[in-house]
Amino acid sequence: MDNCLLKSKCKQAGNLAFCGPLCYAFLKLQGETGRGGIWGLAGIPKTYAGVTAARLPFEQDNPVACTAVQKYCADVLGKVAKGCGLYLFSIPQLDNPKGTGTGKTTAAVAILNEFMVARTIQHVKKERQIDEIPALFVNASKYQNAFNAQFRGTPEMQQAASYQYYKLKRRMLRAELLVLDDIGVREATEAYRSEFYEVIDGRIIEGMTSIYTSNLPLNEIAGLLDDRIASRIEGAAIPVSFRGVDHRKAGLF
Repeated sequence: MDNCLLKSKCKQAGNLAFCGPLCYAFLKLQGETGRGGIWGLAGIPKTYAGVTAARLPFEQDNPVACTAVQKYCADVLGKVAKGCGLYLFSIPQLDNPKGTGTGKTTAAVAILNEFMVARTIQHVKKERQIDEIPALFVNASKYQNAFNAQFRGTPEMQQAASYQYYKLKRRMLRAELLVLDDIGVREATEAYRSEFYEVIDGRIIEGMTSIYTSNLPLNEIAGLLDDRIASRIEGAAIPVSFRGVDHRKAGLF
């Protein structure tokens, strides 16, 4: 199975008698199509489907960040169990003033993929069962949009939006590993900042691990969102900086 995320860890990879779409581990992780299973429920953008720690395209521009991500992935179960988060942020440059496309989301998804592979192996070996979606990828702007949708449209539309929002929020609070991607893109109301803080604070209190990506350093997050949010992130996540040109323009990330 060329698209199997487990293949680098599986002794039966390539063995036609065992390796195929009916493999239990593959079905658990990726479903029949390779885009389902717990991976499909994690909300990872499909363009990042095959990203792993062994395939990080930003090593040349960001060797220190690449090493940090690979070390994290080498002990991903231990890091997540300890509540060790990461804050992946950009350092603006003249040729990339917004710090976009430097590999932050790629790094975060690589960690998510490696974590889900490791948890699937635990599940198959019956060392630790998977009872809920273990990992989740949430774009911060889309989460903000989901919150705002509760206050727009007809009463029926607002009720449906509220149901979807709180369903997402529950999943964010309960996932073993959460990636909050692209935080601090735009300003927010006090009501939304309180909701966002509740998710971050609730996860930290429960010892759960979160990985954040942003184009802003934490001191600017404090000014855009809330001092409390920046403080909680700083206390639970190791900062890892990224620099370089915007590789999205070349279609690399």
